[in-house]
Amino acid sequence: MNIALLDIKKNGDNKDYNGGFGTSFQIGNSFKAKILSFVRSNLENFPTMSYAYVAGIFKKYGHSVKYYVNKIPKPSDLVLIHVSLIRHKEELEYIRKMKVMGMKNIGIYGPLATVKPDLFKEVDFIIQGEPEQAILKICKTNKIPKGKIKAKPIMDLDSLPFPDWDIFPVKQYSFSPTLPLKPFIFILASRGCPYGCDYCPYKVFGTYRVRKPEKVIEELKYLKQKYKIKAFYFRDPTFSINQKRIEKLAELMIKNKLNLKWGCETRLDLLDSDLLKLLYKAGLRAIKVGIESLDHDLLKKHKRIAPNIKHQEKIIEFCKKIGIKVISFYIIGLPTDTKESIKKTIKYSKKLNTSFANFNICTPIPGTDFYKELKHKIIEPNLEHYDNFHSVFKHDKLTRSEILRFQEKAITGYYFRIKYILRYLIDKWRVR
Repeated sequence: MNIALLDIKKNGDNKDYNGGFGTSFQIGNSFKAKILSFVRSNLENFPTMSYAYVAGIFKKYGHSVKYYVNKIPKPSDLVLIHVSLIRHKEELEYIRKMKVMGMKNIGIYGPLATVKPDLFKEVDFIIQGEPEQAILKICKTNKIPKGKIKAKPIMDLDSLPFPDWDIFPVKQYSFSPTLPLKPFIFILASRGCPYGCDYCPYKVFGTYRVRKPEKVIEELKYLKQKYKIKAFYFRDPTFSINQKRIEKLAELMIKNKLNLKWGCETRLDLLDSDLLKLLYKAGLRAIKVGIESLDHDLLKKHKRIAPNIKHQEKIIEFCKKIGIKVISFYIIGLPTDTKESIKKTIKYSKKLNTSFANFNICTPIPGTDFYKELKHKIIEPNLEHYDNFHSVFKHDKLTRSEILRFQEKAITGYYFRIKYILRYLIDKWRVR
C-alpha cells in the first residue's frame, strides 16, 4: 500500500509535546514578547515522533510511506493524521477538503482522537489508544479498518521496529539553544509515567513501560551511523525513575564511545550528584524538570508530589557547576493560585536562575482527571487555545486577562535580566 502521513502545523508548534496534544508559543504582543516568540519559533524545530514509529512499522511490512506537511497528499491507499488540540480546526479543514476530493481511507490517531473521537465525524476510522497495535494489524491483514478502533498499548516496546526517519527532514530538526548541535533527533527509552499528577496529559493513555538499555544503545548506534546525529533528546516523561537501569544505560553509552550530547526530562528528586556525574560523562547536557509552583500545599491538591526544596536547589546548583543546563517548568493559574502565590513562584524562578524557564498557563487537558474536575468551569470553546498559552476556565480568584499578563510578565521578566543574560553567556559554550 501507499501510505500518506499528513502533518498540519505552524512555525513554533510542538505536536509531540503536552502528551501528544501539542503546544505552541504565544506570550502577548509586547516588543519583548515578540522577540522571544520569534527566537523560540525559529530555533526549535521538532519532529512528531509518532509518525516515525508508524512509518517504521509500515516500511517493515513492505509498504511505501510519504510524509506531507500542510499539503494535500497525492492519491494514496491510506492517509493517517496525528490529530492535536493546537491545530484542531486546520486538521478538520484538511480532512473535509480530502473528502470533497473523493479521497478514501482517512484515519486519525493520537490522544485527542482517543478521548474526543466524536469531534471527527468525517474520517473513515479512528484509532483510540497508542497507534502501533492497530497499525500492525493493518499491515498483517492488509485490510483498512472502519469506525472506532480500540488499540491496546504495546507492552514490549523493544518488539517495535526503530522509528523510521528517512521520509523526514532530519537535518532541519533543532533543539537550539538548549543543545546547539545538528543533526538532532528524539528517542524513547520508556513510555508513560507512574506518578499521579491529575493535570498531566501523559496519563491519558498507556501504562509505564521501559526498553532494555541494550536496545536503546542499538538504536543510538543506528541513528549515529545512518543520520550522523550529534545530539538527541529522550522523550520519556520521567527518564530517571529506575536509577540502576539509567546507570547501566549511561555506562553502555560510555563503553560504546557514542560521544553524543543529549537531554532528558525527569524529576529532581530522582537525581543525585553521583548519578549526574555519570550521566554527564555519558553526554548529558540538559534536563527538563517541573518546579510548577513554590506552594507545595497547592500542588498536593493535584496529587503532585513536589521534590524537597533544599534538594531541588542543591541539584540545580550542582548541574550548573558541572555544565548541565536546567530547563525549569512553572504553572501559572492553578485553581487555588492567588496573585501572591504566582508572584512568589515568579520570584523563586529568578532565584533559581536556570538556563531556561517555561511558564505555562494551567490548562485542563481532555482525558485528564483535572479536566473532569473543572469541566463545569470551562469557558473556552476553541480547542486550539488549549496550548498552555491561553486561559480556558473560569478562575475563582483571577481574571483571564490577569493570568495572561502574569504569564507574559513571568517570561519576559525572566529573560530580560542582567543575571539571566550572564547565565546564558556562561552556558553558551558549555556543550562540549
